[in-house]
Amino acid sequence: MTERPMQGSNRSDVRSSPRVTIIGGGVHGVHLAIRLLDANVVEHEDLRIVEPDGLLGGFRRKCRQCGVETLRSPFVHHVARDPFSLRDFARGRGRDDELHPSRVGGDRPTTDLFFDHAAWVVDRYDLDSSIVEGRATGIREQRTGVAVETTTGRIESDWCLLATGYGGATSLPEWAGTLPEDAPVTHVWDPSFDREVIGETEHVGIVGGGITAAQLAVTIARPSRTVTLFARSPFRVESLEAGTEWMHFSSVVEELHDLPPASQERQQRVEQARNDGAIPPYAFDRLRETLQGDGISLERSEITVANEAGGTVVVTCEDGTAVCLDRMICSTGFGNPYSASLFRSFRETSLASGYRGAPVLDDETLCWRCEDGSPSRVLVSGAATEQVLGPFARNVIGARRAGDLIVDHLTAQKEAMVPA
Repeated sequence: MTERPMQGSNRSDVRSSPRVTIIGGGVHGVHLAIRLLDANVVEHEDLRIVEPDGLLGGFRRKCRQCGVETLRSPFVHHVARDPFSLRDFARGRGRDDELHPSRVGGDRPTTDLFFDHAAWVVDRYDLDSSIVEGRATGIREQRTGVAVETTTGRIESDWCLLATGYGGATSLPEWAGTLPEDAPVTHVWDPSFDREVIGETEHVGIVGGGITAAQLAVTIARPSRTVTLFARSPFRVESLEAGTEWMHFSSVVEELHDLPPASQERQQRVEQARNDGAIPPYAFDRLRETLQGDGISLERSEITVANEAGGTVVVTCEDGTAVCLDRMICSTGFGNPYSASLFRSFRETSLASGYRGAPVLDDETLCWRCEDGSPSRVLVSGAATEQVLGPFARNVIGARRAGDLIVDHLTAQKEAMVPA
């Protein structure tokens, strides 16, 4: 198979044809690349990782944006294959103090430790040599492989692994859509958001009652700055994002598979199992301590109306309270991942989709099925696999489980990966 420039492009692409192209260089994409190399499914010259922000760049930015200092997951959840790699990395460098006790499971690493370990692993596997610095814009199945359209050219390979997150699909309150574009309102996950530019004396509003809102509020609190947290519901404190039974991918996942694939029933089962908006105890303790001081004020009423007024935003709550803010930051979670532009482009392909655009995946392999029921050469990891893997699909543990299924499948199909 060969690569050729995108139609309408004058650029020449000299990269050799890979056997596997991974779309996404986050935790899932990096872990999948390592698993493929470890299992000898591919060699370095046969692997491409399409990522515009550098490996783990998006995850690193999100941690920085909301002030994450320690991860929620234990030290066994990281990008390497060996579960104890991060712990051994910390011990070997005298950084045991960067592993913090947890009420559930193993100690939690600091973000600095997590990313330093990840950089060490990436360097050991020379993954930077596999990066294609661009953004995937579409996928098209061909007779003997997959064509991946990117902003820098077309890549034709035998297999494509889709390891994207939410693709910028964030959830905004309805009132935010009524404001002009230049209103001082943003989402915490907007790539342009930078908490460092917040003025020292600004009155900042944060909308949300989950872990991200809590961490952001505590991080930006200053004696000279007024921070109002708009959390309409009581705080929900949970150590994990779902019950531990979902972490073992056993009977409870098998019961999920009894429901029709890519169906509303499966989606509802996953949503019922997930502790959406929950704050882990360590983060709630910090929030409660800050609330007891003068750093943050809490508004329990829901915002119903917002208006831009001379570079500020005035919000009116359901209880009649009105607040004038210099800046409003929405920490209201992600939207439907299948509404992202890349997933929308799949609607014009033979790949089958179901409820709200969810991909129809094979429960045993994570292959995306075609409209005729046959398996495609596109395999999926990340948030888009939650109807197969359950509520932990988007997490690091979901990447590890996806790696098991995908590597087993590609190992069995290795002969079919020989270029025509």
